[in-house]
Amino acid sequence: MKSRYITFVLVVIIISMPLISPSNESRLENWSKILLCPVCQGETIYDSPSEYADDMKSILKEQIDNGLTDGEINTFWVERYGERIITNPITNNTEILIVPISIVLIFILIFIRKLYVKK
Repeated sequence: MKSRYITFVLVVIIISMPLISPSNESRLENWSKILLCPVCQGETIYDSPSEYADDMKSILKEQIDNGLTDGEINTFWVERYGERIITNPITNNTEILIVPISIVLIFILIFIRKLYVKK
């Protein structure tokens, strides 16, 4: 009975290992599908046949091999080419949450105040 649990745990660990630490090849493929080619219109460097895209892939491979995190890679490319180089830019749009929540809170406060003023 114990060996079944141990086997199950080991199988789960082995299956989940690629999810925990993705390989350099998978990171390279993911990033090359995220970065747009500045030469080709609307193509990622993964799909682009241009030499410029090949150069960008080699720089990206060096970055991944040197152990740069995804945030550092994102910062490098955005500083160099701007936000439009990334197909799905990392944005922190806190105003999308803050504005509606604050409006709702203001209306709740007004409603509660009017309830207590009438009494």
